[in-house]
Amino acid sequence: MSDKEKKQPGYDLFHIMGRLYKAAFTECPVRMLLYSLVLFANGVVQIVVTYGTELFFNSVSLGARERAVSPAIFFSFLFLMAAILTSHILNGCDNYLGTSVHVVLIGKFEKRMHKKAVKLDPVLFEDTEFLDHVNKAFQGSGVSGCTFVLEAFMVVMFSQVPYMILMSIYLYTLKPVLSICIFLVFVPIVICQYIRIHAFSELEDETVPYRREYAYYQECVTGREYFKETRMLGAYRYFSRLIRETIEKINGRAWKCYGKMAWLEILMRFITLLGYVGVLLLLVYYVINGSISVGAFAAVFSSVAVMFDMIESAVGQQLGGAFEKMSMVINYMKFLDMEEMQGEEATVDYSKGIRLENVSFSYKGSEGMAVKNVSLTIRNGETTAIVGENGAGKSTLVKLLIGLYRPAQGEVRIGQVNTKNTKMQSYQRKISGVFQNYQKYKMTLEDNVIISAFNEQKTDKVNRILEEVDIDVDGEDYPKGMDTVLSTEFGGTDISGGQWQRVAIARGMYREHEVIVLDEPTASIDPMEEYALYNEFRAMAKDKTAILVTHRMGSCKIADRIVVMDAGQIVEEGTHEELMDRNGKYREMYVAQAQWYH
Repeated sequence: MSDKEKKQPGYDLFHIMGRLYKAAFTECPVRMLLYSLVLFANGVVQIVVTYGTELFFNSVSLGARERAVSPAIFFSFLFLMAAILTSHILNGCDNYLGTSVHVVLIGKFEKRMHKKAVKLDPVLFEDTEFLDHVNKAFQGSGVSGCTFVLEAFMVVMFSQVPYMILMSIYLYTLKPVLSICIFLVFVPIVICQYIRIHAFSELEDETVPYRREYAYYQECVTGREYFKETRMLGAYRYFSRLIRETIEKINGRAWKCYGKMAWLEILMRFITLLGYVGVLLLLVYYVINGSISVGAFAAVFSSVAVMFDMIESAVGQQLGGAFEKMSMVINYMKFLDMEEMQGEEATVDYSKGIRLENVSFSYKGSEGMAVKNVSLTIRNGETTAIVGENGAGKSTLVKLLIGLYRPAQGEVRIGQVNTKNTKMQSYQRKISGVFQNYQKYKMTLEDNVIISAFNEQKTDKVNRILEEVDIDVDGEDYPKGMDTVLSTEFGGTDISGGQWQRVAIARGMYREHEVIVLDEPTASIDPMEEYALYNEFRAMAKDKTAILVTHRMGSCKIADRIVVMDAGQIVEEGTHEELMDRNGKYREMYVAQAQWYH
């Protein structure tokens, strides 16, 4: 079956509500069942209150005519009070269960997003269009939107709709025209609110790229990584202008959308007012001509305000707010429906090394190939250095070697398995790495190291690895030892760039591995420090398959073999001595860099 023939998930109102309710019921079935029952009971008991009001006023009216206090007055009063008390109890249960369900589902729905993210093809995160989808789902309040919409529709469908149906039946038994008035008010308002879905969906699609720009410009002004340079260069006014222009773009589109919605709101309230006045006039007319009793008049009169408040709440607040957030929910659903990386489970024999056969790869939106027709074998236990100028394709090649990216053409085999048809978790179980843009987690030193295998925490192993990367846990840089938080933002301490690189390498080494990659993690430190770190790394990676990526030629000497890349292709391969003797690209780069140190 082709992709086009596959049934696409629906994103209409009923499909979305069905999926949300099913997902919520799966995550917390007991709470959802209780919440649904309480909402329904709360809607039904309102009709009981209305009926009790009619009984009470009829009995009082009869007693007034007979000038006697009958038992009917007493029993109808008790019935009415019991109904009102039950209503208040159910309201309390409603609020408690609603809050409980909301808190639980926020965590559960976020967990679903996180699980989905790790199943997507990593190369997607290089695509700006995909990043817009991610922003819509994560930053666009997709999760909170889901819980809000779910709760709103549950209140409407399980409580307010049953109440309105029962109230319409009650009114119909009095006078059919009264129930017709309710539907004439309710239906047009629902149609108006349904229009909001499309309006706010378009607004979300139009503004998400600008939101990403706005967040980035804000970070450039206030972020710790940017503010020093921003202030030193006097670039605040420049970013302030960009922020202002971005806000104007967002607000311009928002004002246009909200303006249309305001007119719809006015129309809705006008229709509601007409219905309210119409019902009251009819009630007065019917009680005067004797068509309904005084008790029925009192019951309906006291319930009309409640009923129209409920209609306004259901349509204006619950459904209105839900439709406004529906675009966020759709974005959340679309993210969960994105195609995942496919493949079968496999057992990988890392001793067979890694082999590339005629591999090519290109990024979406790029005209040329980042890697072109590359064939390469990384032998087990070998330390291989990949070098080349910026843009030569080194990092892309490494991501192909470890199966992070899948080739557009050719085959990548890790052990004996083909990465194209094998689950990533299978072949990456014993692959570790430290990349150029490694993360500086604002957590304790120990947590920074064990993050990839926190369930297998071994203090002795952590201490040994920290010692091997030359981190003095008892030194001044770490006043609380391994419990030192590596950020002043959370009451800890800041460490140098060199120390952070050692922490990153320790993190990569702590993960159980047969293959480990260092993709220019030392690019921001001096060559001598880099050389020392690479020597420590080689000693730690003994008997492991190691891949080094660097543009500094001096560090390549520690490798068993050097692969030279240029314009996405391998142009040379050999040991340092062999490549120097060839007078090729490697020697040219080595000599050029050596001049800087003379």
